[in-house]
Amino acid sequence: MTVTVCIGSGCHVKGSRSIINLLKDYIDSHQLDLPVELSGCFCLNQCTEGVVVKFNDHIVTNITKDNIIFLLEDYLKKGE
Repeated sequence: MTVTVCIGSGCHVKGSRSIINLLKDYIDSHQLDLPVELSGCFCLNQCTEGVVVKFNDHIVTNITKDNIIFLLEDYLKKGE
């Protein structure tokens, strides 16, 4: 699975760095069934909807520190 976090200015202001840190900590501290590749990009063209994260080919908007782990776990359960 590839998880891409937008780090463009709109998402950066809304906390994309903390989202990346939460994801890194989670990936490092859990033995996951699927390998997860974490990356960043400068824009996912949803600037007013940030923080924006792409799980493989699925773009999800309005990511927060409160929902990112739930979403990651949900995508991992689906095997996507």
